[in-house]
Amino acid sequence: MAGLIGGAAAVAVGASALVFANRSSDESEAAKPQQVATKTVCSEERVVTKKEWGVNSVVGTVLGGAAGGALGHQIGGGSGKDIATGVGVVGGAYAGNKIAKNKFPDQEVSYRQRCREVPVS
Repeated sequence: MAGLIGGAAAVAVGASALVFANRSSDESEAAKPQQVATKTVCSEERVVTKKEWGVNSVVGTVLGGAAGGALGHQIGGGSGKDIATGVGVVGGAYAGNKIAKNKFPDQEVSYRQRCREVPVS
């Protein structure tokens, strides 16, 4: 009887090993990555960076200050004329700076190359 049970156990272990071996080979086949032919495609991109301070904003500040000072000098008399001129310079410089930054922004332009892999069709 012991021999019969031992033989049955040996057959069961052998069958299990065979099933496991088949499943393992199926899984390893599925786990392998597919080889797809690819090529590298590159393109150039334009990159525009807006600078906080530059030539245009400085020129706008100076011209705005000069124009504001000239307009402020036309107002008032005596020491009031001096105050109006000072206020005109400061206000004109501020306005000239803002206008120059909005209408003529100082920008730095550069180009960069971007590459990516695409499948060959």
